[in-house]
Amino acid sequence: MRTSFRNKLLLLIVGLLAVTLSTSLLAVLRASSHAVENIVREELQVVERVFRALLQDDREQLRNRAQLLAGDFAFKQAIATGEKATIVSVLANHGERINADFVVMLSSTGDILLSTHNIDRLPANVLETAQGPATTARAMLTLFNDQAYQLVLVPVLAPDLLGWVGLGTAVDQAMLNELRNITNADITLVASISGNVSAVVQSTLADGLTLDGGDRQQTDDVAAQLADSLATQSWLSRKVVLLEDDGQQLIAVLSQSLEQALASYEPLRQQMVIIGFVALFLAGITALVIARSVTQPIYQLVNAARRIADGNYSRRVNLRAGEEFGQLADTLNLMQDTVSEREARIRYQAQHDMLTKLPNREYIYSAFNTRMAENPQRDQFAMGLLELANLQQLTDLYGSEFSDTILQQMAERIIDSLRRGDMAARVADSQILLFFDDLTHDGVAVVIEKLQEDFASPVLINGIPVRLEPLIGFVFAPQHGRKFEELLRRAQIALANARATSSGYSFYQIGQDETHLRQITVAHRLQTAVEGKHFNIVFQPKYDLRAHDVLQVEALMRWTDDELGEVYPDEFIPVAEQTGIITEISMIMIKQVIEQICAWRRGGLNLAVCVNLSGTDILKTDFVRHTVASLHESGLDPASMVMEVTETMMMTDMKMALANIKLFEDAGIQLAIDDFGSGFSSLVQLKTLPVQELKIDKSLVLRLDQDTDDQQIVRSTIEMAHYLGLKVVAEGVENKASLQLLQQMGCDAVQGFYVARPMTAAALESWLGDLPTNVRAIRDADVFSV
Repeated sequence: MRTSFRNKLLLLIVGLLAVTLSTSLLAVLRASSHAVENIVREELQVVERVFRALLQDDREQLRNRAQLLAGDFAFKQAIATGEKATIVSVLANHGERINADFVVMLSSTGDILLSTHNIDRLPANVLETAQGPATTARAMLTLFNDQAYQLVLVPVLAPDLLGWVGLGTAVDQAMLNELRNITNADITLVASISGNVSAVVQSTLADGLTLDGGDRQQTDDVAAQLADSLATQSWLSRKVVLLEDDGQQLIAVLSQSLEQALASYEPLRQQMVIIGFVALFLAGITALVIARSVTQPIYQLVNAARRIADGNYSRRVNLRAGEEFGQLADTLNLMQDTVSEREARIRYQAQHDMLTKLPNREYIYSAFNTRMAENPQRDQFAMGLLELANLQQLTDLYGSEFSDTILQQMAERIIDSLRRGDMAARVADSQILLFFDDLTHDGVAVVIEKLQEDFASPVLINGIPVRLEPLIGFVFAPQHGRKFEELLRRAQIALANARATSSGYSFYQIGQDETHLRQITVAHRLQTAVEGKHFNIVFQPKYDLRAHDVLQVEALMRWTDDELGEVYPDEFIPVAEQTGIITEISMIMIKQVIEQICAWRRGGLNLAVCVNLSGTDILKTDFVRHTVASLHESGLDPASMVMEVTETMMMTDMKMALANIKLFEDAGIQLAIDDFGSGFSSLVQLKTLPVQELKIDKSLVLRLDQDTDDQQIVRSTIEMAHYLGLKVVAEGVENKASLQLLQQMGCDAVQGFYVARPMTAAALESWLGDLPTNVRAIRDADVFSV
């Protein structure tokens, strides 16, 4: 899942603020921790000074009190007289009065005379003082009996030195607790005791914080171990050396809990954290507002881009944002205008013909369907398909550019002829479809008259006057259909009919498209038949009236389709010619004919076979050469095959036709003119063609016994052909009377149902073996006259 730009921007801003605030907060908290630590260290220094000052004050008080005792006359007298009981009483009373923990009386040489504690010997620093010059009182810190004492030695003079009075107070737990209460710092005394052993002698620390004891060579080691132990529990410590003399060591470890020190700052720290979260929340809100202000124009641009992508160009992109977004919006508007203009141009080009500027087939198809959808009950309308009868001739004569100009002029005249609500569109290269709204068969005469008037005057193109010859086929709805494709197909049929009329227009008649659809089906199935070679041949005998025998047969193609059944040549041959596959069919026929002739030769039957060629075939040199090569490869006599061609079909390219006919002639293949007399026959062309036979069209023979005009034409044709040295064959002989007339006219051979119908090769063989009675009667009659 993709994260939106706004969320990314929001996360970035909030993240940066969070990191900044967190870093700042951590820095502040860390700084506060360092500050508290420094404060604690400074406080420990203060505690040290206080502790030393307290010890010093305590010694001064002892000094003063000891001097009072040493100056007491009674006390001096008791010492001088050696009254031990008085000395003890005075020392005890005075010690109690000043709360001394230790009282000692020393001789002038430093020996212990009296003591409140059982001690073997005094520490070296005390002895050194007692044995020194007796000038003034001496105060010191000392250790004996594993206890630290504040000790003051005062000389007793009268006037000579009588001895020393020592008063001491113990540096005990009470003193340390008092100091802790004053300074809020814990004090631990580490001293060297019992020879080389150092240990904690006094401490205000709670149980579990002090050391249990140990065996150390140096007091510093015990103090350091204690400081390290406290450090692991968030305590700060400071070592203070109080005594280090002649093997005696006394170190005070001053310590204070960081947690307790920080506890007083905890409300402040919590307030800072809360302030940080509040600041982060406010920063998030601010970031959200900033992100919205930054991304809102982007979203507007995105929505505008999507709208443009959907093809909606109706709104402009207006942004109240910075200059950069404004430039982007202007660019998007420019793109929108460009795309809209380009799409409009493309849409126009897709819906219109660029030559004539008329709508094209797709446009009129869509418009037609839209109109029908808007008014399904539209009662009546007409469609006309128009083309120029002479456009191809003009194109051949003047060229394509000239014909394009003609189409443009035609489109202009058609537009001028249209009524309100009518439409025109170019649906093919030379065809324009007209849609006439609310037009019936009864009112079409007015439209035709208007069109003919508009096309009556010639157009002037490049200084050449050209008369346009429009042809138009009409269909009417609803009687001819209501669907576009259906009506257009039927308009094509009507236009085809118009080409055969002198009026230039035609109306579709119900049922005409069945023939058209039949032709489409035949064309489709014909292609399948060619691919599968699904054709067979039948043969119709030609009876030679001079030889009184059958010397030739005509090969006729037959096709039986799985769907269409039997399809006759007069139906599928024109379709094959129109679709361009007639030559493939002819090649199939040539192959089968050659195979059949070879089979007959092997069976002892000597017959020549006549093959009908299409005009398309005779114009294809490759086909002619293939036919000649196939006949040569078969080993047959070239005279065993006769090629029948239609004169009118060769007229499209007589030069090419004559060249290909010459190839047949050179190969020894005989040629015949088929269907002579069915249309315009050129005697000049007949004279130049290298043919040996002329076949009179059956249209002149079918009613020969009844029509004297036909008799005259046939008689003249036979005489003319004989004059040119041609053999004459009459096809379509269906009765005896016509046969007798042809015999009397000198016809060379006859072909028709009276002689025999087309039959298979096997049936032909049987027929030749047992000629029918009417054929034998022809031979027996012998009425042939030259």
